[in-house]
Amino acid sequence: MEDKINIIYEDDYIVVVDKPSGLVVNRSNTYKYKTLQDFLEEKYTFKGSESEFEDRSGAVHRLDKDTSGCLIIAKDEETFLNLQKQFKERTVEKEYVALVNGRVGEESLEIKAPIGRSLSNPLKFSVVSSGKPALTKIEKIKDVEIDGNLFSLLTVNPKTGRTHQIRVHLSALYHPVVCDGIYCSKKLLEMNRNVFNRLMLHARFLDIFHPKTQKNMRFEAPLPNPFKL
Repeated sequence: MEDKINIIYEDDYIVVVDKPSGLVVNRSNTYKYKTLQDFLEEKYTFKGSESEFEDRSGAVHRLDKDTSGCLIIAKDEETFLNLQKQFKERTVEKEYVALVNGRVGEESLEIKAPIGRSLSNPLKFSVVSSGKPALTKIEKIKDVEIDGNLFSLLTVNPKTGRTHQIRVHLSALYHPVVCDGIYCSKKLLEMNRNVFNRLMLHARFLDIFHPKTQKNMRFEAPLPNPFKL
């Protein structure tokens, strides 16, 4: 496990890792395989009065299992709470790269649509009027054609942190992320998997204020090979 996880940055207070696609961040009663949390506990000790810090082994935020990229871990409780506050106050900047189905017509767009759990499928989230506010900004990098199928490569900046936010908003635009097993139709998913072997969503950049120095820091998880189109 260790040789598969790249540490982007580490000091006495934080660790930033490049989480691989397919790796679950936190343990649960329903998941029996090794998680990022297991990897972290092999290297670090997480003890504090705040149960959430211990329960999550310092992982300040989450990435979906099949999303890769920057993820920050706090080494102590004080750092954990500081970073958690930054996420809650939306001072953290996140930038993703996504490959989506179809050709996105606009060069840039903003999606402001509330997200809540789907009423028809408990595994899904969707744009619903009763949901929590969600804002996503998108810039197109380029259009891509593979075997006659059209895609767009995008830079995506979620300004809020709702579950599945990027995936839900792009699906609502009728441009679901490539190889999204939840939000793609069966036909689209079959076509996608003939070309790609993973969810095409990657957390490329993460900007925070360092809890100790208060200096702004930017971390980068290089684009995996499937994104180099």
